[in-house]
Amino acid sequence: MERHASRLSASMDLPPPNSGRTFLRLMRLPENGRETILDLTTYGQKFELLVTRFLKPLREVMTQGFQKGDEDLSCVTSWPIEISSMRMGFDDGLAFALQTEDYELFEDGLADSIEGDHYFLFFTDSNEFICKAVTDPIRDPRFENWTRVINRSYGLELNPPRQLVYDAVGEGAI
Repeated sequence: MERHASRLSASMDLPPPNSGRTFLRLMRLPENGRETILDLTTYGQKFELLVTRFLKPLREVMTQGFQKGDEDLSCVTSWPIEISSMRMGFDDGLAFALQTEDYELFEDGLADSIEGDHYFLFFTDSNEFICKAVTDPIRDPRFENWTRVINRSYGLELNPPRQLVYDAVGEGAI
């Protein structure tokens, strides 16, 4: 599911090697709710935030595809998404907190099933990178750091101006 969501989202703007810049991608793929991807990049003394929101649940088409035996899902080449962006100073507490987390301490805990709330993160400081994944972290005290980052991401997501408005039941953009 993570691979398909990444393919349909905003492209990752990775920092050049050894540049000192950082990049964080946090994917929230809840079982019920909007799939969302947050990309947070440093540029000098600023952060750039990109928020990709899936306007139709991607999990539904994936579940249908798996039931038909089409695990590739190459037929899904576009999807209704909204991409919001903004730049902000280093004084933004939520962005700064997300960039200064020690992601090496995060434990993996990804379930093999499509059911559940799945979260993926990729972080690089332009020298090394970290990839982690977890399912339903709120139910396990080992994943308290995941819960903290996920909660902060919801607050950070509210910063960029919205491009589209969609209805709550997933019928589409208005």
